[in-house]
Amino acid sequence: MTLDYGMLDGRRPYYRVGDPDGDPLFVLPGVSDAFQRGAPSRATAAVLSRLYSGVSDRDVWVVGRRRHIPVGSSTRDMAAEYATVIDEQGLWPADVVGVSMGGFIAQHLASDYADYVDSLALVSSATRLGGHGEQVIRDWRTLAGKGKWAELAADAERESATGVKQTVGPLLVELAGTFADLRPAVPADVVVSLSACLEHDSRNVLDDIDAPTLVAAGDADHFFPEPRLRETKDGIDDATLALFKGAGHDLAVSEADELNGIVRRFFDGFRGDGLYP
Repeated sequence: MTLDYGMLDGRRPYYRVGDPDGDPLFVLPGVSDAFQRGAPSRATAAVLSRLYSGVSDRDVWVVGRRRHIPVGSSTRDMAAEYATVIDEQGLWPADVVGVSMGGFIAQHLASDYADYVDSLALVSSATRLGGHGEQVIRDWRTLAGKGKWAELAADAERESATGVKQTVGPLLVELAGTFADLRPAVPADVVVSLSACLEHDSRNVLDDIDAPTLVAAGDADHFFPEPRLRETKDGIDDATLALFKGAGHDLAVSEADELNGIVRRFFDGFRGDGLYP
């Protein structure tokens, strides 16, 4: 099994796990990518290997945004850079998974670079943020501007998780913040990324997405309420909606095994009764 990681062109973090001879699975992570404090590590690669164990026969690439994102960059601009990565690495056509902010970018990738995307999974993502999500992201941007990284990270746990994690997670992050510096490697990238999320609205590009698309999210997601998810599903010609009861925005981690099973079956062509366990 591959366990590779590093920086593409010295500026873009990546992780590669699974089977290097398998079909490519290209993963665009969420806004947490901008919060990374150091260089890619073997420990994180091992975590991702376990997280994507359900698709270990695929050549899984988890590729972050470039460090020092140009001010004013939109999710569409970021999609263009991802297209360059896919082309340079010879990964197309790839099955693409976009998580949260990564799903925003993946929509533009699928609409603008259709030849590069075979199938698409939008995980905890939609055409645009819901009202509560917009307010949370604005608050985070304010906290980032003030350098209040522990407070921001704690609130991210609070807004993303459900159940006991929603209470315990923020406390643990706040405790960690008293002992460790949670400042990201490039603080400005956080502000740019959050601004891009606030500005994202892909309703006018959904008609251009030809790839079969899975929209998978928790029905307790604070950022993307069900009407936003259904708006996304209804706007794409060949789309399927998978709602996870009781799951929050951290679906990709909290329900990793079930989610990966559904994503795998979808990418293999199963629909309807064949899609779900």
